[in-house]
Amino acid sequence: MVNLEWYRSFIEVYRAGTVSRAAQVLHLTQPAVSQHIAGLESTLGVLLFQRLPRRMLPTEDGKRLYTRVVTAIEALESIPTKTNPGDTPLHIRLGTPTEFFSEYVLERLPKEDTVLFTIQFGLLQDLIEKLLDNQIDCAIATQKIAKPELEYQLIFAENFWLVGSPKVVVPISQDVMQADLTSLEQWLRPQPLIAYSEDLPIIRRFWRVVFGQRLDVNPQFVIPDLRTIREAIAQGLGYSILPDYLCMEWVNNHHLTLILKPAKAVSNQIWLAYRKSERQSQSVTLLLNCLGKH
Repeated sequence: MVNLEWYRSFIEVYRAGTVSRAAQVLHLTQPAVSQHIAGLESTLGVLLFQRLPRRMLPTEDGKRLYTRVVTAIEALESIPTKTNPGDTPLHIRLGTPTEFFSEYVLERLPKEDTVLFTIQFGLLQDLIEKLLDNQIDCAIATQKIAKPELEYQLIFAENFWLVGSPKVVVPISQDVMQADLTSLEQWLRPQPLIAYSEDLPIIRRFWRVVFGQRLDVNPQFVIPDLRTIREAIAQGLGYSILPDYLCMEWVNNHHLTLILKPAKAVSNQIWLAYRKSERQSQSVTLLLNCLGKH
């Protein structure tokens, strides 16, 4: 008779590609997971994985078995979260960038006392590692890092705007800018630039897409917090490229000047990342409903 845990180990090894990573997800030892796979193969009489030096590669029999059992295993794993006692709050551990959480996520979270949140801030790679190690339940990701154990759902698309202080005067008419952005690019070069990091990934991308050339100026200020950059611009310290969700209200209230909203949008997608085994869990379902599943 096949033990249900053998199937769970098989599913995780299939997704993770290694026994060690599957053991971390399942909170088991590597020998235990290996024994589960060996027991399943012996019982079924087929080889489920090809053992390579650094990876467990599914065989054709392994692929067929995964297709047959994965839906049933996921349904069984989701039962505990769906049948929580009414007096036990749902606890969600969410990893997220600080700015997006405070400006977009926070106001969309449920206010009921039936849900408890533990928020962890961090950079993308750190959050993904915590998600893989089951230290958090979901992560807000500014890009998709391919991992076989993870799944991503699009929740938001941010567009980037070029903004300056409320007192800035751009000596170029809108008619001229609409016809040719060369004069705007030349005017910006001597102006003080505020950046999030030394490598300027978003700003350089914005320059290539909008102005059609590489940016070769150094920022006067490097501030690793977008909200602080927004405040620095409002205080007249320079200009920068900010996501629309962060500066739209400030532009409308005349705390910032919208220098350029490109006709050809420079966009970035934001995702909710979670473990595939948890796709039917209450935590994932609730967050997707709150944050706007696309």
